[in-house]
Amino acid sequence: MTSRNESATLARVWRQLNPEHYYEAGEIAILRAYFGLKPRPGDMPLAELHEVPGDDDADPDAPRVGPIRLRHLQAGEPVNELNEAVARICLAEVQDRLPQWSCSSPVNGFVLGRARFTAPERTFTPLHPAHLLCINWGDSGPGFSWPEDYYVTLLPGFGRYVLTVSADSPDSYGVTDFALGWFRASEDRVAGSKRLLVRWWREAAKHDGGPWAYLFSEGLIDVKEAYRMRRLVWGDREE
Repeated sequence: MTSRNESATLARVWRQLNPEHYYEAGEIAILRAYFGLKPRPGDMPLAELHEVPGDDDADPDAPRVGPIRLRHLQAGEPVNELNEAVARICLAEVQDRLPQWSCSSPVNGFVLGRARFTAPERTFTPLHPAHLLCINWGDSGPGFSWPEDYYVTLLPGFGRYVLTVSADSPDSYGVTDFALGWFRASEDRVAGSKRLLVRWWREAAKHDGGPWAYLFSEGLIDVKEAYRMRRLVWGDREE
């Protein structure tokens, strides 16, 4: 773990990097808006940064390369166009590791809950999202779980970490991925992530949400710490 002074120094370095070396111009405009930064002269207006409908005959599971763009969404709070697009910027290179629901039936064939999204080409400048943990809110039937996977990603050129949440289908939030919040790179990434996660779970608890049931996998946050955080929000209450 780095000291506060070391973290501040690293944050200055990451902030001083040129965002144009890491992101396409439209992605920079999206990130600046998400972080509450003023548009720069020449930045594309957000209204011009929405996805163009693709070819309906294209394979939905085939990898597609291109910059991240906003989507017109029907989802409500806590999801919006900006935090959904920012999550895709952060998670593009790990989307094959994110939760995936699937089923098969004679009528519909093989159905996936998560569709592949267009991913930027960052071969030489990967963002390296770090896995924190994956919880299961509960099991609603055999083979029907409600996983929620969390990653934290450092964004060079902005000096900020972004915490994202990923589900296995759009059933819960209307989308599969969105950003939960961000914190400056001068803060330890695990400490900052835990702070935002506890805040997120407390929002769930406010709406009569019970505690998540169990842990699917651990990452930077191990099983012992995950259950300590759960007790912090829900006490010793069981699912």
